[in-house]
Amino acid sequence: VDWLRDVPLSARRIVFAAVAAVLAVGLGAMPRAGGFRDIDVNDAGARDALNFAVIQHNRGSNDLCPRKVAQVMRIQSQVVAGMNYVITVRMVKTPCRKVCGGNNVCAIQEDAGKAQCKFTVWSRPWLQKMTLSEEKCN
Repeated sequence: VDWLRDVPLSARRIVFAAVAAVLAVGLGAMPRAGGFRDIDVNDAGARDALNFAVIQHNRGSNDLCPRKVAQVMRIQSQVVAGMNYVITVRMVKTPCRKVCGGNNVCAIQEDAGKAQCKFTVWSRPWLQKMTLSEEKCN
């Protein structure tokens, strides 16, 4: 570091500012640990979370007919103590009636009112546990 003493103070300040700017821009472009990121619709964990969210939604709904996913719009994941999934979907009613314990294999009603829903599911696979932590539908 002896060579640094020979560099004028103003030049050191310019070099320091340039290095700081490069690091700030470069590091800002990197994804942050713990942040949300878009993931593929076919991701196995995301699919499990979506199926869980739809089942919970239909159980909690007062509708006579269950809803099904018509379109997956976006899926994001976040590493936490497990995995958070934020799933945005368009859902439509089916013509079937809710049946306790039934495996409702129903067609989607094309003319039925569509709802956009956003589910947040916390998955902890090592505990074989999922929690629907947030649900918003309009």
